[in-house]
Amino acid sequence: MDQVITIDGLDDLEKTFKDLVKKYPDRAGEMLREDARKLRKEVVKEVKKVTNTKSSSKRSLGKVGSYKISQVQGIGTNQYVEISAKSPHFHLVEHGHVQKNRAGQAIGFVQGRHMMDNTVKKHEGKMPEVVEDMVDRLLKEGGLI
Repeated sequence: MDQVITIDGLDDLEKTFKDLVKKYPDRAGEMLREDARKLRKEVVKEVKKVTNTKSSSKRSLGKVGSYKISQVQGIGTNQYVEISAKSPHFHLVEHGHVQKNRAGQAIGFVQGRHMMDNTVKKHEGKMPEVVEDMVDRLLKEGGLI
């Protein structure tokens, strides 16, 4: 004999899930930008530590404002943001460059400091925790926990 189980409230739960899915793209994007702002601050700390730079110059790599965060790109679970330096010389400091004299002859090589790369690698280890926190916050906002 088949048993029938009736659970009250499933319609409400289904509606809540649908509402959460509708909210998710916007909130996920906001949270990605929030995380990118934290990462940008970490990059600035690393730049100051590695380069001994001062923040007095307009284009200083030691200023948070010297790095821009893109708008959220992609859709659904494939959303992302990009962080890039506004300073035209950032790539030279980050990746290194050949030093030349006034005649254009190579006289040496300056090693890259890899500040952005190192900071991103450190941050990658924290990503599972960051994503878990995002999901928990979304579930709380949706009233599911």
